[in-house]
Amino acid sequence: MYRTTALRVLFACALAIPAACADNQGPPPDDEVVDPSKGDDDTGDDDTGGDDTGDDDDAPPAQKDAGLGGKIDGGPKVVDSGPKVDKSDAGPKSDAGPKVDAGDIKADASTPEPTDGIKPKCMQKDSQLIIIGDSYINWPFTHTFPGDMAAASMQRWRMEAVGGYSMATGGTGLIPPLFDAAIRRDPDAHTVLMDGGGNDVLLGDGLYQCRDEKAPTIEFCKKIVADAIGAADKLMGRMATAGIRDVVYFFYPHVPENTGLGGTNPNHILDYALPLVRDFCESRQAETGGKLRCTFVDMVPVFEGQPQGEWFFPGDIHPTSTGSKAMASKIWEVMTEKCIGQKGPKDCCEP
Repeated sequence: MYRTTALRVLFACALAIPAACADNQGPPPDDEVVDPSKGDDDTGDDDTGGDDTGDDDDAPPAQKDAGLGGKIDGGPKVVDSGPKVDKSDAGPKSDAGPKVDAGDIKADASTPEPTDGIKPKCMQKDSQLIIIGDSYINWPFTHTFPGDMAAASMQRWRMEAVGGYSMATGGTGLIPPLFDAAIRRDPDAHTVLMDGGGNDVLLGDGLYQCRDEKAPTIEFCKKIVADAIGAADKLMGRMATAGIRDVVYFFYPHVPENTGLGGTNPNHILDYALPLVRDFCESRQAETGGKLRCTFVDMVPVFEGQPQGEWFFPGDIHPTSTGSKAMASKIWEVMTEKCIGQKGPKDCCEP
């Protein structure tokens, strides 16, 4: 259980008291690149924070192609080198087996073909994928998701997520300007991994109204969810304009009840929001005219039935390293299946 001082720190962060967060959160990870709190929420204007000069000297190590893995070979071609059977021969059939045409051989599981008409772009360097979001991505106090994701993918992507940030309301800052600042510094990016929206309902305006079983029936709480999706809509429109081809959006698991940050039972409002966010994500391809595809990853099944004492930090809604490793594994499984974030060259992604 948290000691009293820890709870005070967490609530201070939740209530957006900058001094408390600054004194207790510690320095950002080496691969975090921006303090976007100076920016606006979704305008994309130059005042969203970050350096507009594009000078690579300001970029952290995570942005300088610190890839951990090499090229993944799509597997050898298989060509039929056996004898051909003359079908005009009236004699007995040959028992040499059926002819196999190399053109009919499908790519192996490591190089799947996209099924929805959009080919992802191959990763030529690690900085072409940007990570934005909240403490389910970047929260070193309880979990190790950044390192878990790097280990799963064998790449080290641009870490921009900040704990406590929200999509539209609540939180200690906003997620959309994280992307705006990152793409200004280095526009050579085509993929985004993100989460967001949890702090909109659990912190700030929703702190005391949207964390129990009544939340889905309260218009105020439903508006918070709608505002978060509206902010994500504007954000993904800007992403499409900036040349982002794929967004992988993962959503929260069912979290423990009766915690200081989560309240009595925040899962009711999360369950209300989940299908709305999923439908929004999966409609982006049509809404952007085929420019951007959003892949939704649901973490509820990943955590379902697992021991809370091992997968969640005691008295908290955040995962432990056990939980974050499972999250990273699931995300990479989905990305590999859809050939997103894969090192090229591969047949399933564009150079």
